[in-house]
Amino acid sequence: MHIRSLKIENLRVLERLDLAPGPCLNFVVGDNGAGKTSLLEAIYLAGRGRTFRHADAGPMIRHGTDSVTVVVEIMDGLSGRQSILGVRREKKGLTCRLDGQDVKRRSVLAEALPIQLIGSQPQLLLGLGPDIRRRFLDMGMFHVEHESLQVFPGYQRNLRQRNAALKQGDIESVRIWDPQLGIAGELLSQARAIFVERLLERASEIIATWEAGFSITYRYRPGWNDQHTLAQQLEKKIDTDRKLGYTTAGPHRSELDIIVGSGLAEKQLSRGQQKILVLALNLALLDLIANRHGRVPIILIDDLAAELDRSTRENMIEELQHRGGQVFLTKIDESAIATIEDAKTFHVEHGVLCD
Repeated sequence: MHIRSLKIENLRVLERLDLAPGPCLNFVVGDNGAGKTSLLEAIYLAGRGRTFRHADAGPMIRHGTDSVTVVVEIMDGLSGRQSILGVRREKKGLTCRLDGQDVKRRSVLAEALPIQLIGSQPQLLLGLGPDIRRRFLDMGMFHVEHESLQVFPGYQRNLRQRNAALKQGDIESVRIWDPQLGIAGELLSQARAIFVERLLERASEIIATWEAGFSITYRYRPGWNDQHTLAQQLEKKIDTDRKLGYTTAGPHRSELDIIVGSGLAEKQLSRGQQKILVLALNLALLDLIANRHGRVPIILIDDLAAELDRSTRENMIEELQHRGGQVFLTKIDESAIATIEDAKTFHVEHGVLCD
């Protein structure tokens, strides 16, 4: 799968941009503030229906305009099917259309335009709280084992109902929700545990081939004392949960710790090594997706060069070429691009695409 054409209007500094990316590597170069990351943001908006940038980056909609528009022509290499995906972000909300039909759910966008983002500070996956790692795992499972996440909406719905009953002090209703929540939670946790094992095993293999100077193990905690069933744990914690007003046991509280030596990876590794580890996790996810579906998502990499030496950057680009998917990369040394085959380079200046 790859993007054949991309049209962007009024996204930050990008007033109007129209480009035809290549099916393999696409380098986006230019000075700071030129609009390189905004180009990646446009693709991400089309595939996820939201931005990946922090609120500090300011409003997405270009100053003096009412909306952002992104239109993507997608080619599925396996089926030969072409699709047109259009997204408009206004202050009042989001409008999406796929082949002329209204799209109401973001999961439809993610299926139509699967995207994997490696941001400018990927090591935050290690250093921030467990919720960011849960989101990474669940998005990976969505693309690798979509069927295993079918239970997720039901779990979330039951969890909201239970939390509402806890806040009202309605213990009778809490106990009504517990059996369903327990069954759904255990199914979700089992699927996550299997996925984590496969992902970390593949990431370990990649790190070993890079001779990165470290190896990893991991510890996955399901979010409750698994010496008991989740339903039993929910009953045991019912008084505590009532006082707090929310549910303290379940896969929404799970944690993944990646370990190097005797401690957590974020404590044991340098920033450069942390970035190598997270890049390996992302490549491992690509491999799982490719093995499952015969294709990889479109990859967005913002500022690959940061924290990495030239040799590691070149190894990473070779790994991406080997996997054969479409990749968009920013902030790459232009002198290093000249020797890379099957690549296109787009030069952005002040929000405008230059020849």
